[in-house]
Amino acid sequence: MSRIDRETFFKIFGSGVFVGERPFFTQQDVEPLVAFSRKFHPKTVIEIGIQRGETAKIILDNSPWIERYIGIDLTPGSQTPLAIQQSEVPQIAGECIKNDTRVELILRPNGSRDISPEALPVADLIFIDGDHSSEGVLFDTHLARQVIRKGGGIICWHDYGNMFVPDVTAVIDGMNRIEGDRICLIEDGTLCFQFCTEGR
Repeated sequence: MSRIDRETFFKIFGSGVFVGERPFFTQQDVEPLVAFSRKFHPKTVIEIGIQRGETAKIILDNSPWIERYIGIDLTPGSQTPLAIQQSEVPQIAGECIKNDTRVELILRPNGSRDISPEALPVADLIFIDGDHSSEGVLFDTHLARQVIRKGGGIICWHDYGNMFVPDVTAVIDGMNRIEGDRICLIEDGTLCFQFCTEGR
């Protein structure tokens, strides 16, 4: 597994300090997303597993250059493949960013599994934080790699090393073994990233 320490990461990509409330998950994992946004000024961002939109709000509040922010999630009452994620099904998806006109929500009974690559625009930054089962992580990765901007888009995965959802770690480790450690972990957090050469 490729790794980068936090100090080096922020020296390379700039500050991740953000304006706004601390999100549901750790600050250590949202700061790199803000740093990527400030460094590369993405126009289109896709978040798979947007939930209430806490992370989206921080990114949008600190990124006036973003033109489209697409949030994907389950419809209320949907069943998650992993029982531990059932409480994460949003009752009101994207409620934290409901007044931001840049946001588009795509809600389906099976989340991203009900979405084809053709239904999504080319994205500059994709944040995968949806179905944490093996099949879900593989599906979302495949989907993201089909719509990421070729030759410079960034895909990020959340929850690497999280003992409660070990499939995320297993899938990323498996991809790295096959692909030659293309996915890098930011130390002292659970966020991984990859600069993509494939895409469209």
